[in-house]
Parts: sequence; structure tokens; C-alpha cells
Amino acid sequence: MAPEVERVREKIENMIFPSDPKKRIRQGGETGLLIEAFEMFTKASSSLETAYSQLQAKAQELTEELEAKNLELEKSLREKEEAQNFLHNILERLPCGVLVLDDRGDLTLCNPMAAEVLTKSGKHRRPYLNSGVRSYLASSVARSGSKREVEIPLKRGKKQKILATSGAPLTDAGGDQVGTLHIIRDITEMKALQEQNKRVERLSAMGEMAVELAHEIRNPLGSVELFASLLEKEVSGDLKRWAENIRIGSRSLNNIVSNMLHFANPLSPAFAEVDIHRIIQDVLAFTHPIMNQRKVRILKQLKADQPVLCADSELIKQMMLNLIMNAMNAMPSEGSLLVQTKNIKQEHDSGRGLEVKIQDSGIGIPPENLNRIFDPFFTTNKKGTGLGLSVVHRIVEQHSGTIRVSSEINHGTTFIISFGTRPSEPEKSRSTKESMHG
Repeated sequence: MAPEVERVREKIENMIFPSDPKKRIRQGGETGLLIEAFEMFTKASSSLETAYSQLQAKAQELTEELEAKNLELEKSLREKEEAQNFLHNILERLPCGVLVLDDRGDLTLCNPMAAEVLTKSGKHRRPYLNSGVRSYLASSVARSGSKREVEIPLKRGKKQKILATSGAPLTDAGGDQVGTLHIIRDITEMKALQEQNKRVERLSAMGEMAVELAHEIRNPLGSVELFASLLEKEVSGDLKRWAENIRIGSRSLNNIVSNMLHFANPLSPAFAEVDIHRIIQDVLAFTHPIMNQRKVRILKQLKADQPVLCADSELIKQMMLNLIMNAMNAMPSEGSLLVQTKNIKQEHDSGRGLEVKIQDSGIGIPPENLNRIFDPFFTTNKKGTGLGLSVVHRIVEQHSGTIRVSSEINHGTTFIISFGTRPSEPEKSRSTKESMHG
């Protein structure tokens, strides 16, 4: 701005003091005033120029400050948005439901899990809170820092769902309550597990009581069988037949009690050399009255030339007894029972193993039941307990053996048990169930 003012000043001086003397204007009072005014104008212009420069500098400074503030504000907004998204993702993926109600009880926030457990369809939409649910939610709000959880029973079609909710008041900066926060969990499965655990505890208590009763029953059973045998020798006719029935019934009941004791309190095998042929002969002699009564024909093929194996004699005897009793139960009237032994070559041992086959001509096992016959308490016999074959399976496993079963409806069932001459290490024990349909 200063050069322009200077040029204006020069033009005015040339007008007042021209180079041509003839045209020079005399200096007078008006000329002096004009010069003085011009000088004042020059000073004012200089002041204005200075003020403008200062204003321009201040504007630049404010512009820079504004840009810095804008950057800071953008950063703050970005961080707040990231935090909001982060909290939103957490809320969306929480394994429990979250509800927020305002001071009027209206729903203001609901995450997907809350919608899933509260709606019938399970889809993420705002659930309708009926008066019953609202009452449970209101009663779950804890006061004075205490914790309280309320169960909400919900019926969804034919299914019953149980929810657990706990709540807390929400307050503003002034401490006034503006709403309530509620956490909701689906505890249906947990409740079912608790009930199952209670049933297991009750069954365990009943099992302990059953074992005690079995021990108490077993001793009188032996006496009943003994006296029935003595009575059978002293009487004849119908009395003899009744005494024989008492003895047979006592033996059957004793076998049931033994299975119950084996199942409830399995014993660790006491391994020793055992002659399997002698055990088979003892079991067949023990069951002879029952088989004779049912007209079951026994076929013995004891072909093993090395019948000795390392086993627990009592457990092997119980196994054979259960298999033979199972075969007789499959033949309600008449039939044949094959008991066969033979030595077999072992895959992982230089010695020979032992194989026992029990084959009956009974009603057979339906194919759909073959994979379940070793399950505890599974039976198709209305008078059975479902423990006999389960005990057999456990004894075979304890002796590191294998058991296979094949059956054909109305043609009979075959059990094949294989043992090594020596028991394997516990970790190498195995038991298999194979189905073969002829």
C-alpha cells in the first residue's frame, strides 16, 4: 500500500508545484492546509497498513489454531466411534442377554442373545415383554449394592425354558434413576443337568442300598438252597418237584444277586492259572436242574488241548454262568446249547489263545438291538434285569479279551469270547462287539 500512497503524493505535489514557473501556484493558506491534510492521510494510511498486517497475522494464527482444533476434534470423534463400535461388538457377541429399560419401563436396548431367549422364533428382533416378564424383571433389580437373581419360566410351544435374570438401577450424573439394566441367561440345560445329577445321586444311594440288601439276601439264599436240596432227597412226588423248584429258583435268584454285586462293586481280578474246562463243567452242573426242567439239550465240544489261562476263576465262572443263563432264557421251552472251546493262534503273541463259544437255538436278537445288548439295564426279557451281559462284557475287558456276537431271528445267537494265555497290560486291554447276520 505504501508505494501507491507515494505515487499519489507525487502527483499532488506536481499539481501544486509544477516545474513550469508560470504555472506554479503560489503557496498560500489553502495549500498548506492541503499538504497538512495529505500528511495526516499518509500517517493514517501507514497506521491502517500496520493494523491490517497485524490483523492478517492474527487471522493466520486463528486459522492454524482452528485447523489444529478440527484435527483434534476429528481424532476425538474417530476414537469415540471406534470405542462405540468396539462396545457394540462386545454387546452383540455377549453369551448372555442384555436389556435396558427406561424409567417408564420401555425397552431401549436389546442385544441379540436377549432377543433369542425371549422371542419364540429366536430371531434378532425386539422382544415383546408381557406383564409377567416385566414383573420378574422388576423383582430382579437389586437395591443398595445387593445381588439378586430371579428365575423366569417361559413356555415356547411344547418346550419349557428357564431364564435367570439379575438387574441393577441406572442413574444420571445427578444420581437420579433413569432406567434399569438387566442381564439374562438361559439356564435350561444347567437346570436339566442339576436334575440329572440329583437323579444320579438318588440312584447311587439306591445302588448302595441294593448292594447292602444283596449281601443280606445272599446268605439266606444259600440256606434256602441247601435245605431245599436236603428236602428233595427226603420226599417224593409233588413235594420232591416243589423242593426242586425251590432249589432252582434259589440258584436263579442267587445269580441275579451276584450280577448286581458285580455291577455295583466290580472286583479287581486276582489272576492265577485257571482250567476253563473245569469251570465249564462246574457251571453246567450248577445249571443242570434248570436246563433239565426246560428240556435243553447240552452239546459239549471241549476241544482245547491247552485249557489253562491266567484269569480270575470266580469272575470267569460268573461270566460263563451269565452266558449260559442268557442262552436258556432265549429258549423258553426245549432247544440245544453248544459249549465249545478251542485254542487259537494269537496275532501279537508266540503262544496260543483260547476261544469259548456259546451257541443257542433260541429266538435270536433283533439286528437293531445287537449294539445295545451289553448296555447296563438293557433287556427285552420282562423278567430280566439287563445286568447279565453287561457284567460279561466287563469281565472280558478285565481279562483283556474280546467278545463277538452274531444272531439270527428264530435261529439262535452265538457268543465267541477270545482270551490270551496271559493277561495283557491294562492299557492294552480291549473288547469288541461285532454283528454278523447270516
